[in-house]
This record gives sequence, structure tokens and C-alpha cells, in this order.
Amino acid sequence: MNTAPAEGYVDGFVELGGGGRLFYRREGRGEPLLLVHGFGLDHRVWAPQWPALAAAFDVISVDLRGFGRSSLPGAAPYAHHEDLHALLDALGVERTHLIGHSLGGGIAASFAVAHPQRAGRLVLSAPLLRGYTGLGALMALLKSVWQIAARDGLDAARAAWLGAELFAPSLATPGGAALLPPVMADYSGWHWQHRDPETGLEPPLAERLHGLLAPTLVLVGTRDLPDFVQMGEALATQATNARLDLLPELGHGPSVENPDLFNRLALEFLNHGR
Repeated sequence: MNTAPAEGYVDGFVELGGGGRLFYRREGRGEPLLLVHGFGLDHRVWAPQWPALAAAFDVISVDLRGFGRSSLPGAAPYAHHEDLHALLDALGVERTHLIGHSLGGGIAASFAVAHPQRAGRLVLSAPLLRGYTGLGALMALLKSVWQIAARDGLDAARAAWLGAELFAPSLATPGGAALLPPVMADYSGWHWQHRDPETGLEPPLAERLHGLLAPTLVLVGTRDLPDFVQMGEALATQATNARLDLLPELGHGPSVENPDLFNRLALEFLNHGR
């Protein structure tokens, strides 16, 4: 892997085809490590990880298209994992480790399936697997928030999303209570009012887990929705070189609920074999 000599952090944008662009923050030195956030969030959700990770890696935190400071989707189809590919090309990064949370965990895994030669080790926190069947509470929550957005507006939808059971364990911690509300307040809500032309992998990720060859650590809190526990188990069972660690007493956001534990587990796994 190539290394970056920069000290401190750099904010920048990478232009995508069709007028889109991605915002990123880059900090540290060493092997590249790409951080991919979850739905409704942005690169700032990784703030509890930056100091520990940037001490050992060249950390790149990205805002996915439609979130944070990146551009909104247009009418043309796109794929988040291919946006990551374009980002790395633009930054001259040949190969990277990845950490992804929820939606971002599925995107990180999709990138590794589509571009195995570009992916190192993966840490996936409560990954969302597109195409996974049998989801219960999560699908009910998503449907409810979409309906609230249509009926009562975006502020009500943001409140319903953040106030759902999904985030309760995170908001019960000082770190989660300080970090998540301001980040969510800045989410545009675009996805609740538009049809997103994002395509993902085809066939979808849940049907291609056998093609995930990268060494992968899956972290899921025992207080997360059962849907995420089940997806974590599916990934760890079907992927070639993956293992699942269930984290007692933690919910959907281990990285904000217990940053010290999350950082330790991630660094131990990422540093294995170095």
C-alpha cells in the first residue's frame, strides 16, 4: 500500500462523473484506511476514532453522495462503492483498509467484492446487507420514517429517525448524545423525498458474500436490532475469511458508545500481520 506523508488533516473534494463530488477529510500517515459512515450521518461521526486511527494510518473519512458536504444524487444511476473507487483513484490510493458502519459497512463490503485487489482488511460495524431478506424491525422503521417525512415534513422525520429504538443505546451514552443529534440535524433528508438511483452491486451484496475474500471483522452490539445481528451472522458465516464479535451491552453505534473498545478492536485487527 502507498503511504501519505501529510501531518494534520486536509479537507478536500473529488469530482465525480455527471457533476457529482465527494467531500473527504484526510489525516495521519501510513497505510490508507477509508472510513464509511451510516445513513443520515457524515464523516464527523468518526471523530472518536480519528486520533487513535490517524496515529497509525493514513485515514480518509468520506461523506457519501447525498450526505454531509458531498453532492446530492442526480437523475443518473450511480453506486456508492464505485464512488469510493473514484475517490481512491483521484487520491492516488492503490489499496486501502476500510471501516464501515451500517449502510457504510455494506458499501465497504461491496467495494471489497467488486474490487478485491484494492481492499485490505475490513472492519464492519453492524453492516447493512442489500438484498438480505427477512428484515423486520428495520424495514418497519424505514417505512414509518418515509411516511412521516411525506406527511409531517423533514424535521419530524429526522426526529423520528433519531428517536427510534435503533439509536436509543447510543444516545444513552455521553459520546452518542453529544455527537449524533448535531450530525443528524445537518442531514438534508433528500432520500426521504426522492427516489435514489443508487444501484449497489448486482446481484446484491447479500447474494455475493462468498465473494468477500478480504479478512473481515464484523462488530455488532447485542442491544442492536435483531436484523443487524442476523446480517452480521450471515456475513461472518458466508464470507471466506470473516469473523463476528458480538459486543455485550452495546447497540447500533459501538464506535460512539464505547470508542476505546471499538478503537482497540479495530486496531488489533487492522494491525494483524503488519
